[in-house]
Amino acid sequence: MASIMSTLLQRAWWSFLIKGIIAVVLGLVALAWPGQLLGALVIILGIFLLVIGIVATVGALMHRSESKSWVWLMIPGVVAIVVGIIAIAASKTTTVVLAYLIGIWALVNGAFEIYNAFKLRKDIAGEWVPFLVGVVSIVLAVILFLAPRTAGETLVRLIGLFALAIGVLWLAIAYRTRRWHKPADKPVEP
Repeated sequence: MASIMSTLLQRAWWSFLIKGIIAVVLGLVALAWPGQLLGALVIILGIFLLVIGIVATVGALMHRSESKSWVWLMIPGVVAIVVGIIAIAASKTTTVVLAYLIGIWALVNGAFEIYNAFKLRKDIAGEWVPFLVGVVSIVLAVILFLAPRTAGETLVRLIGLFALAIGVLWLAIAYRTRRWHKPADKPVEP
């Protein structure tokens, strides 16, 4: 029998698809044009975090009547919204402040992804993608906290690589959760 966590993830597969597409596009743009993106980086990342935060929060809220576990899916979304709003409102901020803001979101997102992955593993053997998303997020947070003064274009490339990696992983989660079936839904073989 599927847990509430796996059921929530299965029903919210579309939120991972949207977040994945947005992250992949941002990652490719950041890697292709790091110099041009540098000037608008704060606003673009603020919008990125705001959109994925809204998608994650809406996905969690849609399933709040099913379990108390929906809160664990919503917290990273709310943090992304707050960090996105701060980044947009303070668009003249320095790259150091930007690095810390992104680092805070990446740390919170990574911790909750890993937590959710362990809860999910109780029901779905071999489900490693959410854990990988968490690890990639935490690695980015550590790099940003240790080297917040990273040169502008290097920061853009680092964020581009992160966005591309996490976007691909979110797309993998969307694909995998879309395919999950409850045992009761499987046809009975004679």
